[in-house]
Amino acid sequence: MKILFPLIALLLLTACPNNQGQANSIQSDNTQPKQESTAPLIEVTPQENQTNQETNPLEETITSDIFNNGFTIDDYPLSIQKISKQEFTKVLDKSLTIENSTITTGFDDINHAKVALKGVIEVDENDLITQINAKNGNTVKLLADFEFYNADENTLSIIMDDGYSGISLNTGKFIGTYKLNSFTSPNKRYRFSGTAYEGCAYPFVEKYINNEWTAIIRLDDIFNQTISKQDNQLEICGYQFGFFENNQTAYIKVTKNKENDDSDYYKIYFKFDEFTNSFDLTTIPQKPLPLEVAIDFDNYEQFTHLNKNQAKFFAGLYPTAKELVILGKVSYNPNITSLIMTFSNTENEHELITHLINIDKNGNIIDTLNIAYDEIAESWSKTTSALQKEQITVTDFHDGDPTQENSYKIDDKGYFYLVDSKDFTQTNHGNDN
Repeated sequence: MKILFPLIALLLLTACPNNQGQANSIQSDNTQPKQESTAPLIEVTPQENQTNQETNPLEETITSDIFNNGFTIDDYPLSIQKISKQEFTKVLDKSLTIENSTITTGFDDINHAKVALKGVIEVDENDLITQINAKNGNTVKLLADFEFYNADENTLSIIMDDGYSGISLNTGKFIGTYKLNSFTSPNKRYRFSGTAYEGCAYPFVEKYINNEWTAIIRLDDIFNQTISKQDNQLEICGYQFGFFENNQTAYIKVTKNKENDDSDYYKIYFKFDEFTNSFDLTTIPQKPLPLEVAIDFDNYEQFTHLNKNQAKFFAGLYPTAKELVILGKVSYNPNITSLIMTFSNTENEHELITHLINIDKNGNIIDTLNIAYDEIAESWSKTTSALQKEQITVTDFHDGDPTQENSYKIDDKGYFYLVDSKDFTQTNHGNDN
């Protein structure tokens, strides 16, 4: 089954509104996108950046212990320990009173869904969901089978690309699915969930924030960076079952062969320490809007690198990051700080990705949006963005030509939602003839 909009749609791009006024710029001199601009670009030169850094309060918190070589096992917000089946079973027997299910009321009949969710989901003649119109205004185009509607959470469990996923009808964001044997902590604040594709599980940890389940830890990537390398196990693909012993300790079973019940067992401990749970946003310089962002390998070193302690705050969502660079923060919502952060990956050092990260007043990461991308393997793909006062416009380029533009806004809770989309590929092909 073909998905029109992938599950992790971080490279969606959008149309730029007219008459946004003069914009500041963060971009290099030799990578300006081939598009018309109503405002001159203000280039950040190394000399200007050095002057800015002399008065930048963030610099006072940076030590020589710069984060530039990826995370270690000790940096992650949770620890994973392999245990015996006997220990797993012993703890499970004592924890049978714990409620693991996250599903209470709802229905699994597509005909019921077409009536009860009229206007929220759009269904074709084959009973496939083609579009979701979320409560916050977000529109998600996809092609998926209906699996289950959770009335308590206002979420769907769907099947697409031969796998299972979940989606919130409040925000239009993809979340975990109950098909992955989701289970919650006793205080109902944390949940193990995830997605499943082609028989393989991709679990993550979600936190209940503002009545929404929000992914905060990529368990699959952390598992692959720690246990897999130690145990010669490729991935956590066989995740089958889990439970919480208490609010800070969980256990999971990973089955490698179902026929003979060849399984491994793991104890997972949440650290909840100072650095993994807090980040001082007051030291981050405020950037005025509008602002143009075109971060690449030629200019990202100009900006401020996080030290190893500061980087731990992002280790849950970015466990494969090699280095983290902060450009500044912008304001779209009085209750949300939008942080501009660039990172490279240990798994692909030829890519540089910049995200706009929304953090609420309680220090929770609510949502992220890809706003810039650069790669030096082929130098063919690039993403830039214009952060305007009313919306964020992200543009994708292939071989120097714009191919897609997506415009986003931020809702009251801090979630990005799509407001406009424009595809340039047919226009570009037409110009080639």
